[in-house]
Amino acid sequence: MASQCAQFEEAFAAHLGVKNAIFVNSGSSANLLAFFALANAECPAVGISGNNKRLRPGAEVIVPAVTWSTTIWPIVQAGCVPVLVDSDPETLQMDFRSVEAAISERTAAICPVHVLGNAVIMPSLLDIARQNKLWLIEDTCEALGTRQNGKMVGTFGDIGTFSFFFSHHITTIEGGMVITQDDDLAELFRCMRAHGWTRHLRRRKEVEAQYPEIDPRFLFINSGFNLRPTELNAAFGIHQIKKLEGFNKRRQEIAKIWINAFRSLIDNKSFVPMRTTPGTESTWFGFPILCETRQLRDRLQRHLETNGIETRPIICGNLARQPAFKKIPHRIAGELNGADQVMDRGLFWGSHPLMSDAEIEHVIQTVKRFFQ
Repeated sequence: MASQCAQFEEAFAAHLGVKNAIFVNSGSSANLLAFFALANAECPAVGISGNNKRLRPGAEVIVPAVTWSTTIWPIVQAGCVPVLVDSDPETLQMDFRSVEAAISERTAAICPVHVLGNAVIMPSLLDIARQNKLWLIEDTCEALGTRQNGKMVGTFGDIGTFSFFFSHHITTIEGGMVITQDDDLAELFRCMRAHGWTRHLRRRKEVEAQYPEIDPRFLFINSGFNLRPTELNAAFGIHQIKKLEGFNKRRQEIAKIWINAFRSLIDNKSFVPMRTTPGTESTWFGFPILCETRQLRDRLQRHLETNGIETRPIICGNLARQPAFKKIPHRIAGELNGADQVMDRGLFWGSHPLMSDAEIEHVIQTVKRFFQ
């Protein structure tokens, strides 16, 4: 981790219009670093939400039931309690009304997840966080470049996390990023990313001067992990970030082609594609749909796979139904009917900016043959 990593961090921060970007070895690690920093004794009492609390053991963090596992596990590993709220089955996003109803005296943070290139309605969620003095951590691993009301998602809250896994909007093979506007929080991220030492701090000399009796090359001022990326990862990222806008424009074009091609199937409710949230320019991580019934979904899934079109469930479905949740402390706020619909009737197939016209047409004809 050296000059290439620093260059990628600078380019990424400039692209999103934020002060600090901290490169790590995966999107999962980005979430791990975000939550453990807020749970750390050195966590600064700062942030747009005016929160003066750490995430102490037993504190609650509100998350959507439809998300990826590594949104949840760092919360549990930090000693906190995930509180699952429902998701809108049409947009696939966290329902901000469910968030408001889920807040308790133990709530310390909200973690919206921008699912499959769409976005949570952030102005409403931002108001809720500010009114209740809660940290706001945006998991943006599936929505890099998505804008809402002209602003990049991931930049609304105190912290934003991103993933550069090879199937995501840009790739560093493996990699992730944590962003924040707060300089003190960013320094804590840099410290905890690499063992808790001072080697990569912006204020390194100032900190090291406080401990003249210790060799500054191995000065540890906090606990930490080894979440460092490599120069090779960063070299990919430097080139990929320049292509992001073009990549996302093509993803949007492909989604529009498919929606237009499937108009009659959508109108007769054979299936419905993900509905973009108001004010959002979705970047279509894939092409998610909800079928009329679970049986129809299962049959369509088999048909697509048989014809060489890979599919996926919509992330983990309703996470509360996953076996791991029998073993971890959590709370379910309200009904999770929307998340159940996503789990039982949803699937998505891939989209990629380098798809050929023939591949795009193959999807169209394969889907139409099934419904004929």
